[in-house]
Amino acid sequence: MNWQNVATIARKDLTVMMTRRSLRIALAVLPVGLAVLFSQIIARGSFQRDSLPQTLNAFLFFFMIYTGALPATIASYSLVGEKIERSLEPLLATPASDGEILLGKGLAALLPPVAAMWAGMLLLMGLCDAYTHATLGYLYFPNWMAAVTVLGLAPLLAIMAVGFSVLWSSRVSDVRTAQQIGTLAAIPGAGLYIGAVSGAFSLDLATLAVMCAILAAVDVALALAARAVFRREDILTRWA
Repeated sequence: MNWQNVATIARKDLTVMMTRRSLRIALAVLPVGLAVLFSQIIARGSFQRDSLPQTLNAFLFFFMIYTGALPATIASYSLVGEKIERSLEPLLATPASDGEILLGKGLAALLPPVAAMWAGMLLLMGLCDAYTHATLGYLYFPNWMAAVTVLGLAPLLAIMAVGFSVLWSSRVSDVRTAQQIGTLAAIPGAGLYIGAVSGAFSLDLATLAVMCAILAAVDVALALAARAVFRREDILTRWA
């Protein structure tokens, strides 16, 4: 693995991504907007002391939907969109290996959404602490549940979304189809949120550890599958 090739590919993709105004808005406005919205719901709502922790956890878990959706969209466009715009062939013709290309593009699709998600979740926790300290009598965040969610569960979910999108994007030649399939990567995040809201599972460390282990296994499987199906020769001939 030539890490210089990986870094070059990722840097090039990041530069191209940041020229898209819609993506900049999604990265900057959406997580901040969610944090402010949820914190205002907490500030203006009439929540009982006993019900506040579950509500705070549910709002934090809402970011799981964002964590799955945006990386999948970026990763889908990274392969199919570049092929349509005729900017993928020069990359495929370089000495970079298939694994280096996939990893570079995967990192470019992964890092900005994860960074934006972290910023939004940290802002949410800070604002919620400010509004709930008087009611709870202590700062609810940070705690171990939040730490595992932010640093473990969310990145693993984002990696899964990227792996899923890369797997399918390398097999289709239409941007819309790739992005529609990519949106399916948001389903696990939505399921986690619904489960947190409904109380279908407890948000203790043991449960979160099991979730992280399952996602890590899925991530590895998707990475291996994406590497197996990605063939530059097939892409150059089948999409020509």
